[in-house]
Amino acid sequence: MILIETYIPAQLTHLIKTCWYLEVPAKLPHPYEEDILPDGHHEIIFHLPPHTGKRRFKAGAWIEEPAAFIAGQTLTSYRLQLMPGARLYGIRFYPHTLSAFLKMPVPDADTGITPLSDILPEAPFWACIQEDAEQTFRQFECLLTNSISRLEQPAGGYDYVHAAIAAIMQSKGNISVDRLLQRTGVSAKHLDVLFKRQVGLTPKAISNIIRFNHFIAWKNRHPEQNYTAGGYETGFYDQSHLIRSFHQYTQRSPKAWFNNNTGINDIFVNI
Repeated sequence: MILIETYIPAQLTHLIKTCWYLEVPAKLPHPYEEDILPDGHHEIIFHLPPHTGKRRFKAGAWIEEPAAFIAGQTLTSYRLQLMPGARLYGIRFYPHTLSAFLKMPVPDADTGITPLSDILPEAPFWACIQEDAEQTFRQFECLLTNSISRLEQPAGGYDYVHAAIAAIMQSKGNISVDRLLQRTGVSAKHLDVLFKRQVGLTPKAISNIIRFNHFIAWKNRHPEQNYTAGGYETGFYDQSHLIRSFHQYTQRSPKAWFNNNTGINDIFVNI
C-alpha cells in the first residue's frame, strides 16, 4: 500500500496547495506502476536517493525523471513507475502560482519534466529534507516563505489569471470562456496569452481538466452510481461526452480506468 502524507503550509495558502510525501513499500516484489492523470497543477518533486522514477506516455519509451524536477502540464495520462522503497517529496502549486514564484513563464516541456537545476538552485531544497516528513514540510515552508517577495503584486496580468482560476476552481471546471472574460474584463486572445505564460494551458483546456478530475473524485465517492448520473452531476453533456474525455485524458474507457490501479490519483484528485 502506497503511503502518502500531506501538509498545508499555513503561511502560503495563496501560493502552495499542499506539500506531500510518498513512500513505496520496500518489500513490494515488483516496481509500483500507475497511470497518472493530468490535473492542471504544477509541482516541484524530489526523488530521494537511491531511487528515481520513470514515466511513459502511451506506447512510447520510458523516460527517467531527474532527482529534482518541475512537473509541468500534461494533456494525457502517463504511466509512472516507482521502485520498491522509493521515497518522494513534492510541493504542489495552484495552476497559476508557480509562475509567480519563479517570476517567469512556466516551463513547457512536452514530457512535463523540467530539471529543477535548469530554473533554480537545488541545494536549498535538498537541505530541507530530513528523516521526519513533518520537519521536512516545515523546512520547505520556511524556505519558500523566505524566497517570496511581494507576491501580492506580481506583474504580467497575474490578477486576471488569478480571478479566472478562482472561478474555474469554484465551478469545478463548469464555466464558459465567455463568463471568464466577463470576470476579468480582458479579451479572449489576451487571456489565452496570459494563461499560456502562467498556467501553461488555455482557459478552456484547464477548465476541461478540472471538470474531468471532479468527475473522478465524484465517482470515487459514489461507486454505486452509474457513469451517466456522475456525468450529469459533474457537468458533462451526456455519456458520449464523458467517454470522449476519458479517451482523451486516459486512452481508456471509464470502466477500464476504474478497474485500474489508481492509488496515487485517488489521493491527489481530492487535494
